[in-house]
Order: sequence, then structure tokens, then C-alpha cells
Amino acid sequence: MVVNGRPLKRAKRRVTADLCDFFTFPGGGGGTDKGGAVAAEGFEGPFRWSVGEFLSRHAWLLPPPSILSPPAAAAPPHLLTWRMAFRVGDAAAADADAAVVELSVVEEDVLRSKSIYCDQCRVVGWSCHPVCGKRYHFIIQNDGNPLSGCRQTCCSRCGTLLPLSESRCPLCKYESTADELEDGAYIQLEDSSHLLHAVVHGNGYGHLLRVNGREGGSRYLTGRDIMGFWDRLCKLLHVRKVTVMDISKKYGMEYRLLHAVTRGHPWYGEWGYQFGTGSYALTCASYREAVETLSNVPLSLFFSHTRSPQTKLHDTISLYLSLSCRQLATVRDLFCYITDRLHDVHKQSRLATSEKDTSSMILCAWTKEDTELAECAMVKVLRAVGVSRWVARRALRGATSKAVEPLELLDYCLNGLAGKTTDDGLVVAIRCNDKTSTVEYRLEPATDKLEASRTFFTPSAEHLLRDLKFLYDALLNPATMQPYNPETTRAYSVSAASKLLDCKQFIKHFDEPLASSSPTLNPFKLRAWCHAELIDHPKDYTAPPPELLLLSPDATVADLKLQATKAFQETYLVFQRFQAEQLLDCDNVSDNDLVKLKLGRNIAVRIGGRYVGGDYRRLGQFRMERGLDNWTVDCTCGAKDDDGERMLACDTCGVWQHTRCAGINDAEEVPAKFICRKCAGARKVKGRNGGGGSGGGGKFKGRSGGRLLNMKRCKDEIESASSVAGRFGRLTTVG
Repeated sequence: MVVNGRPLKRAKRRVTADLCDFFTFPGGGGGTDKGGAVAAEGFEGPFRWSVGEFLSRHAWLLPPPSILSPPAAAAPPHLLTWRMAFRVGDAAAADADAAVVELSVVEEDVLRSKSIYCDQCRVVGWSCHPVCGKRYHFIIQNDGNPLSGCRQTCCSRCGTLLPLSESRCPLCKYESTADELEDGAYIQLEDSSHLLHAVVHGNGYGHLLRVNGREGGSRYLTGRDIMGFWDRLCKLLHVRKVTVMDISKKYGMEYRLLHAVTRGHPWYGEWGYQFGTGSYALTCASYREAVETLSNVPLSLFFSHTRSPQTKLHDTISLYLSLSCRQLATVRDLFCYITDRLHDVHKQSRLATSEKDTSSMILCAWTKEDTELAECAMVKVLRAVGVSRWVARRALRGATSKAVEPLELLDYCLNGLAGKTTDDGLVVAIRCNDKTSTVEYRLEPATDKLEASRTFFTPSAEHLLRDLKFLYDALLNPATMQPYNPETTRAYSVSAASKLLDCKQFIKHFDEPLASSSPTLNPFKLRAWCHAELIDHPKDYTAPPPELLLLSPDATVADLKLQATKAFQETYLVFQRFQAEQLLDCDNVSDNDLVKLKLGRNIAVRIGGRYVGGDYRRLGQFRMERGLDNWTVDCTCGAKDDDGERMLACDTCGVWQHTRCAGINDAEEVPAKFICRKCAGARKVKGRNGGGGSGGGGKFKGRSGGRLLNMKRCKDEIESASSVAGRFGRLTTVG
């Protein structure tokens, strides 16, 4: 049996030593798959070729349900599932019980699919791309979810778990219909528990939909493990661009905001994902400015020079200022320190040893005599208070500030005071008061138990998480940010934090290294980036992205046209009857001319063509990922296209704008009738000029009846008017 030109393979039981290593594939890690050397170096050609070669070499095709198998079905199923197994860890330690993860690649025939359009393309600036004929879903199942991984479905009558290859329930004997099996397959694709779910169109443009690591239920893989594998796989298959909508949360906080402050970029930026498109017309420059504005707020602003009482915010910041052996000057320094310590605690490392090693690396600006005098002054205060009575750090600092100068010396000695011993056998103990979040000191008799527990304060993971959440709400979250002076600085911080939350779409350009000559490219192939344009094209025609062609060294212009025709016909549904006819911008070129002599080895060429033997309008529904309807976005923020945020349309002019920009909060319902400011101003002018009679009111009522909106984006109205709706609508990612 042959499906789509590739032989059907049967799944074989394999020992884990024969499997490729998940952590190194495709760069090594053993494995006995044929073509392993090619996998390590990458396939030749664009994604549309590489993915087929990858599946035929490394994966096996699962048999479809019997009801969908020929000759029972008139055509092959439009969802074909390929599978590849990986071992987790070293082959030397592999045995029958070793961990194994499986990558499922679901090949979707878009022409016969229930979901023609791509919601993600609409909101990342690719809404004008033609609809591709193929989509490939890359899925790693959640090993803790029995329904995950496209392995099983449920009987629609009794709910019994069934393998996807079976259509008849063994319990109730119910025979599922083809439509029910297809619906079950789509439910599997939409499962939010997948450890990895990414979709790549046939043209190499893709979307990373989901990453779930330990916190998402993974037993063996962390989020970083999964991202590293996905990044290597994209390079292997020559994926061109991948977007991700970062709406992940960590510890109940918006992770894209927290990570931008601590690292200057989102979590996905660790793998090269950069600002893609910002909601509310935000640009890359405004994103970078917002990161720097919020991250570089000085911590000194939160300490009042008046006699106002200390607050929890002051105490919490002071706690980490006292714990850190390095100066914490900005908001970024503070959050970096807390997140780093939290990471260390989770790794069960000994922070006490770590801190002492770090302190030895700090250059001291004072002599040993200076520090001894300061320590004696502080011990004297603790003696005066009394043994076993705790003294807050700020009280101890205030009591010794006149005797010890400068204050930098005092702070330096306070950080190293814990564990100091006196001549009469006492030791300085330290603790953190959970009620006040302040560091406290006292003198206690020296014992072995004390030395291990009180001479160095190590916040627990729960303590760090509690303080991190509190500081996030107080300093980063624009909805709960605490007031501080100067008010202008706080206003800038609130604005910057809001911008960072509004930037959710990030993108990685995998094709940029391939756009220029590279030593890893085949020197015996001609590479041509082909731009296709329709001759006498319709007024609303938008050219597709260029396609990469690989030609032999002796290829002629006729060969170039033939390969261009084949590439666009295979990639895009609307180009199924496209025929390349001429090279644009190239004069005096005949079909027999050699490409390398006329155009060079690495070229970009514009090719004009026509539709042959078909009507362009018949395939019009596949012309753009945005669908059939044409919306107009013109918001006061500057947005000109759907960005995924909530929008509403004016009942008079039909132009879409953000509800937030129209003064409607996200928690508020959209009014039944809405008139934009431009139309409202025009109606007032007409009314003053005597032109606002019943005609205007009638037009308003007629439009409002068809434009009643609530909690919608502009694409949602299109979906309600068309039976062909986009799926995989909301992206959920967990870093």
C-alpha cells in the first residue's frame, strides 16, 4: 500500500539502545536509523522536501481506522499520523524500562480538512499568505495522559477508550462513523496537555502552539529539553519562520513580563525568538524601550528619606539587599537575585556555601582594622540589648550609623556579621521574621546545632516564592503597582509594564542563514529564491512568499520555470493551475540559456505566470489565510490589522478597532450599538447643517442589526458567516 507516494511502515518493537537520543537528535546520540548521517547534517532542499524525506527515513506510518482505509474509503484519510520514538538519556544506561518519548507528526490534507484557515497566521501578519495544501503537526504526547498523543479516542456512545485504528467499540459494539472519527482526531490535535504541539505549513512557516515541561505534567522532559529538541528539528527540516504566542504563567505571574525584566527578553528568547508583532501597534523599538525603562528603575526610589513608617515593600527589599553579597541597584538586580536563588533552592544546592564562595571574590575597599571596628560596634549594641533578644537589621544599622562611617562600610559588615564569634563564646545568629520580612540578629551561646542553623540565613523556596509574587505585584504588575515618588517615574513604569504585557507574539527566523551563501550548502547546486507573480492578476491579489528552488549546475531557464511551476503548485492550493511563463526584470533571456551564466549561483528571481485551464475565482477561498471576507482595521492606536486582541466594528462604517482603545475595559460587555468617534463627529456635523434627518437614523439602525458584537475579534464575525472556520484558535504555552 502506498499513501502520498510513501510506503506504509509497520511499527516495530525496538530496544531503547537502538533509538535516537532525544537530547542530541539530530546531531548525534547513536541510533540505527538509516540516513542518520544525513540527519546530523540536515536534509537538502526546502521544508516541503525535507519533511517528506525525514518521515520516510525515521518514522513509521500508523494504519488508519478500518472505516477510513481503502477500499472502504474513496480517498486516503486527510489526517495521516507518523511516529518516531526517542530514548531519554544515555544508550549505555538504556534497558527495557528506560524512558521513551514519541514524536507524532500528523500530516493534514488541508483541501479536505475541516479547518482550512489558520488563526495564528491572521494575527502575526501572515493573513495574506495563500492557504497551503499541507500542514504538519508535531506533537509529543503527555506521558501522564492516556488520551494524549493521538493514540486513543473514546467511543461516542459509551466512552470506552479505543485505539485510533479501531472504529468498532468492543464493549457496546457501536461502529463509529467517519465523521465521528475525524472529530475525535481533531479533539486530539486540540488537546492542551501535549508536551509539544507545533504546526508548520507546507511553505515552511510555522507556529509553536504549546510547550509543557515539568509544571505541565512531563515526567522526563523539562521545558528547556523540549525547546532544544524543537529548535534542532526546525533547523534539520529547514523550517523558515516560527511564531509563538507567549501567554505562559509561572508561579501565577505573567512570565513574559518577569523574564523580560530579569533577562531582557521572553523565555523563548533563549532560543532566538524575538519581537514579532505587538498588539496595539507596538513596535520592536517600543518593546526594547519598555524593557529598559522598567528594568532600570532604581531601588533607592522606594526608600523614603522622611520619617514615614517602614512598609512591607521596604522590609522585603531590605531583606534581599542584606542577603546579597553584590550591590542590588535596580529592579532588574533585585528580581535576578531572587529568581537565581529560587533556581538554586530548587536544585537543592547549598546556598550558604555558594554565598561564602561568592563573598570571597568581592574586592573589599576597607582594611581589616576598619571591618573589625565596625563589627565590634554592632556586637556592642547586641550585648546592650541582651542575649537572646532579636534586633532588626534596620534598628542595628541605625544604632551604629554614627559610630561606623561611611554607611557603605556598615552595610558591608552587616552582610557578613552572621556567624561571628565573640571572646566569651557567643555567636551572632541570624533569622528572617516571616511576619515583617526583616532580617534580625542576636547573640547566642555557640553550639554545633546553632552553627548549622542560625549562622547563615537561607530562605526556603516557599519564602522566596511568596516574596517574588509580592514584589511582582508591587513593582511590575501595572494593575497593582504600588505608588512611589516621583510620580512621573511610576507612570513611565506602569506604561512600560503594560506594553510588555501587550507584546505576546514572538518570532524566530530560521531562514536568515540560508538566504546567503554558506559553506554548509551544496556547492554543486544552484539556489534560487523564486517570487511568483500573476500576469493580469486581480486587483486584490497578494503575492505569496518566495519559494526556494534547487537546480543542477547545467539547468536552463526552461528548467527554472518548470521547477517554479512545480514548487508553487505543490505548496499552495490556489496555485494548483499556475504555469510559469517568463522571467520578469530579465531581458533577452531564452529558455535554452543556462541559469548560472545569466543569473548566477545564488539568486532571487521574479517569475510571471498565469492560471491554465481553470478559473482563479473558483479557488478564491484558498487565496488568503484570513478567509473570504475583507475586514478593515483602523484603530486610534495605529493598528491596521487583526492582532488577536478584542475588537468591535462601528455600526455605521464597519471599521474595526480595539475595545480598549474605544474606552471599553476588557471586563465590560460590548454595547449593542456602537458608533466610532469619526462617524459620531460626522453625524453631529450633519445634524447642525440640517442633514441629520431620518435617512441617517435609518442607516444606523439597519447596520446595527447586522453588526451586533460581543467579545469578538474581527475574524470571529467571518467565522460565524462561513462554515469553514479556523481551529487551534487560542495559543497556550507554558514555559
